[in-house]
Amino acid sequence: MRPMQEIRPLVTESKVLLFTGDKLIHSFYCTPEALRELTIGHLFCNDLIQGPAGLLNYEADMDDPEGIIIRINIDTENTKPLPAMKEITIPGLEKLQALMNNFFDSAEKYKTHGGIHCSALFDGTAFVAQFEDVGRHNAFDKVIGKALIAGLNPANMIYFTSGRVNSEIAEKAGRCGFPLIVSRSIATTRACETARKQGVGIIGRISSSQPLLFTKGRAYA
Repeated sequence: MRPMQEIRPLVTESKVLLFTGDKLIHSFYCTPEALRELTIGHLFCNDLIQGPAGLLNYEADMDDPEGIIIRINIDTENTKPLPAMKEITIPGLEKLQALMNNFFDSAEKYKTHGGIHCSALFDGTAFVAQFEDVGRHNAFDKVIGKALIAGLNPANMIYFTSGRVNSEIAEKAGRCGFPLIVSRSIATTRACETARKQGVGIIGRISSSQPLLFTKGRAYA
């Protein structure tokens, strides 16, 4: 057998340290893109802000030897309302499958080297946000951040994901008010329990010949 040679890693992963003032509130690893969207989505999903207006200041230092340093100031009392929640027409199964295919056709990193999570938001007409990240939570937070910055209410969106739906993703989906999660993978037992309590529908194995309806939620009430 021919000796194996080391190759250059293809998937970029960077450490991020998130500070309010001098207080470290979170550290994580991510694909170092769309960091403002990631920050806003992360804060919203953790109920630290109610929308992008709650982020008063944002500064990112990409050159610190400890990692990417993000310093923010937040206003937890800023409750500028999001657009009203509305009923979204849930596409039929074949349309959802076609949307997932279109979603993956534009996932450049996934197509190039794999090893990355993909997330997207669909507003009933078009995809309004799509990101790829080494972390499933980061990919989730980035699409939420982009939607919020655009003045959109995540509760009026369908969430598409490449990965397994675990309880933490289901909990975040409930916080965002999604009517439906569409996944190429499956949902865990705890994810289903959480989704049922929060009215979130989950369809798994969407790209297979027999997709799985794990929970109905308000999408199929």
